[in-house]
Amino acid sequence: MKSDLDDLVSSFVNRKLNDQLKAIIATNKSSVLIDFADIDNFSPELGDHIIKSPIEALDDIKHFINELGPVYKELNLEVRIRNLPSTSQLQIREIRSKHIGKILQITGLIKVAVSVRPMVTAIEFECQSCGHVIKVDQKEKTIKMPSICTNCGKKGRFNVFKKELIDSQKIILEEAPEDLEGGAQPEHVDVMLKGDLVDPKFEKNIIPGNKVVVTGIVNEAPVIFPSGKKSRTSEIFIEASYLEAVEQGFEEIVITKEEEATIKEMAQDKTIYNKFRESITPNVFGHDAIKDAVVLQLFGGVRKVGADGNSVIRGDIHLLLCGDPGTAKSATLKYVSGIAPKARYVTGMGSSAAGLTATIIKDEATRSYILEAGALPLTNKGILAIDEMDKMNKDDRVAMHEALEQQTISISKANIHATLSAQTSVLAAANPKLGRFNPFDVISAQIELPPTLINRFDLIFIMKDKPNKDTDKLIASRILEANKDINKNKPAIPTPLLKKYIAYAKQNCKPKLSNDAMNAIQEFYLKLRSQYSNEGEEVKPVPISARQLEAIVRLSEASAKVRLSEYATIEDARRAIDLMMAYLSEVGIDKNTGELDIDRVITGISSSQRSTVLTIKSIIRSETEQLPKGATLSIEKIYEDAAKSGMERDNVDQALSVLKREGEIFEPKSGFIKLIG
Repeated sequence: MKSDLDDLVSSFVNRKLNDQLKAIIATNKSSVLIDFADIDNFSPELGDHIIKSPIEALDDIKHFINELGPVYKELNLEVRIRNLPSTSQLQIREIRSKHIGKILQITGLIKVAVSVRPMVTAIEFECQSCGHVIKVDQKEKTIKMPSICTNCGKKGRFNVFKKELIDSQKIILEEAPEDLEGGAQPEHVDVMLKGDLVDPKFEKNIIPGNKVVVTGIVNEAPVIFPSGKKSRTSEIFIEASYLEAVEQGFEEIVITKEEEATIKEMAQDKTIYNKFRESITPNVFGHDAIKDAVVLQLFGGVRKVGADGNSVIRGDIHLLLCGDPGTAKSATLKYVSGIAPKARYVTGMGSSAAGLTATIIKDEATRSYILEAGALPLTNKGILAIDEMDKMNKDDRVAMHEALEQQTISISKANIHATLSAQTSVLAAANPKLGRFNPFDVISAQIELPPTLINRFDLIFIMKDKPNKDTDKLIASRILEANKDINKNKPAIPTPLLKKYIAYAKQNCKPKLSNDAMNAIQEFYLKLRSQYSNEGEEVKPVPISARQLEAIVRLSEASAKVRLSEYATIEDARRAIDLMMAYLSEVGIDKNTGELDIDRVITGISSSQRSTVLTIKSIIRSETEQLPKGATLSIEKIYEDAAKSGMERDNVDQALSVLKREGEIFEPKSGFIKLIG
């Protein structure tokens, strides 16, 4: 039986690997990569041998390669296998003790990547009694020493004469969110990479957040107690034979020709936008504009990369829901995280900067610092739903600025310098700190988020709970129906089909703006800006900025993707403009003047408030010049001068608070202020 297998292996090496081996010599590679299908097609018996006894089979292949000539023996090529049959493809949580010693293929996200370290593969020991040298292969996690000398037979001590080393790296692989069922927590497994798998050419694959397919042999190592004794239980790890990165997010979903035909037929339906809207939180009544925005977020715009590779315009759309309690914000986030193929749901209270972006931790085994990816890089090319965002720690929120706009996460700590990809759409929700939203106050003051972070969101929606007899009746009916039969309000498009439709659009559609759409967007932008042109010294509001213009482009492209169109038409542009105006009319209206003012979002200070601040500052400067040097100015005097200009005390107090916050004035004692500088 052994001789028959040897003949098969020898025949396979000579007939199937000859050309590949010659190419390897020419390119100076250190391993030969074999597709399992080639082995199985050559001999199913040899394929079964590799599945059942992979260590022995791979050693046999390596042996016969070395027998081809001195050059191969000197190269000592590693044999790597990929693309195992479906019977050998398991999820991480399915690995059991019966799989130890077997070769498997698993898929997951890289959670942690330890720095590359040398690993001993063989040690030559010298007997202290007779000087005989014994070579021991090291295939376990701990070093194995000879028990007796094969020459003199004594149980003496041995000195290390020579070590054979290769590069190695440990990664921790986590199950991908799309492979989980319900609320299951992802399982982890350690994977050991050796040799050319940790070469610089593989470095781009071994980054936390990347999704990879690993083919390897399951092994085990006993748990070591602090006392040095070995436990009865063992840790399972995988000795990788091969690793390759796979496409992430929607791009990895396989769509059959029948499903493609169904999707194309649906795209021709004139009511397709309504059907998608009705498929978002069907148990929640109303909020049509928000549901439309969520649909466009699921499709996303087009990411544009310049010829230099550094100029990037993001295509992912960020949404922020803010408003009163009980308005289905959390329900919307939960629903979206359930229908998107690659999504995570986190809460602000339970999230830190490290948990969202990345962190550096110390590996106890190697005593080295390692990079651990957070939720944003782990949902690369997916959606991250962040609930209760206002409850996040102030320092933790700062870490999100880069991820939302540049869509990267830069880490430079403990001698680790890395940049992780975070091409993630963020759907966030926040509650006003006083319980209910106040339309007369700027949004940044109500949800305790910095204006610079709020401004990263393409659309912001205020969800108000206003008593209305007709609306309340419809909401009550929808809630009661859902409690009676949770499946009554079914989505217009079944979730599996919805996922595949979005995946197909993201895979195949990269729409461009038509001339009509470009003209419509430009006309809207210029018309709105020209109404509030700043001429003269008066501070006038800025109704819309270039950031909102880019958001309209993204929304228009997403609208075109819904129809699987190559071009965004004027109808797509108008749909995007309507959503933008719905956002601006809720968040960007200065209630004191009734005018659009994007500064309420960008800076947290409206133009009318800024004008008041400048007036108050002028009053303070004028009054200070009339005082003796070093004297303080009474706030009552400021009230009196401001009243002559028609200003109310509340507006004066707000202006003084802004001046204090910006370091223009300070209050040395109660009721008195002094200019700085």
